[in-house]
Amino acid sequence: MPHEEKPRMKLWTALFAAAALGACSQPAEKAEEAPAPVTVQAPSGEYTLDPNHSTLVVRAPHFGLASYQLRFNGLTGTLNFNPENPAQSTVTITVDTTTLDTPYSGETDFDAQLQNSEWLDSAAHPTASFRSTRVEQTGPNTARVTGDLTIRGVTRPATFDVTYNGSWRQHPTGRAFSGIGFSARGAIRRSEYGLTVLQPAAGDPSSGIADEIELVLEAEFNRPLDQAPVPPADSEPVD
Repeated sequence: MPHEEKPRMKLWTALFAAAALGACSQPAEKAEEAPAPVTVQAPSGEYTLDPNHSTLVVRAPHFGLASYQLRFNGLTGTLNFNPENPAQSTVTITVDTTTLDTPYSGETDFDAQLQNSEWLDSAAHPTASFRSTRVEQTGPNTARVTGDLTIRGVTRPATFDVTYNGSWRQHPTGRAFSGIGFSARGAIRRSEYGLTVLQPAAGDPSSGIADEIELVLEAEFNRPLDQAPVPPADSEPVD
């Protein structure tokens, strides 16, 4: 009946109005808090790469199935570390290409095959290297590092995304050196460095080993402690 419709319409109008007011009165979402600053315990200065706790892994997509991984164990390098102004930091890394290590079990000389003239050509080019030219901080503990990457005697620019993992002024066991650690990863096209063996056909990743490969570096750097070490409390020395 008409005289019943008006009260019902008024009721719905009131409900909608109440809902709208409620929505307007909801507290605004909190703005994202700025990330906490990263504490750096290692002092500024020149650090030497620790070859016993550093490695370079290469990941190459293999005939469209999975990424084959190989590693290099012989690394040397220097880090000039400036925590107050990270953009002023510099790093150089040298890789001994004869320290290539693969998990390939079918042929005992597979590592040597990858060092031949078709691949790394380690006889003519026993080292590969990276020298930074620019450091751009991208977050509290991250940076983008650009530099010159040399493989098989060919030098081209390359960029790596780097994460600062942590540091200490003195080794936790009391040993007399400071330490700092980073993880880095970047991608290159191997063909640009003369590594053209088994290139896949265009549009067919299953026909070869991908041109774009990933380089993953885990690196620790050390430097002598600036002052006498503090003896650890009841602990045994560890690496």
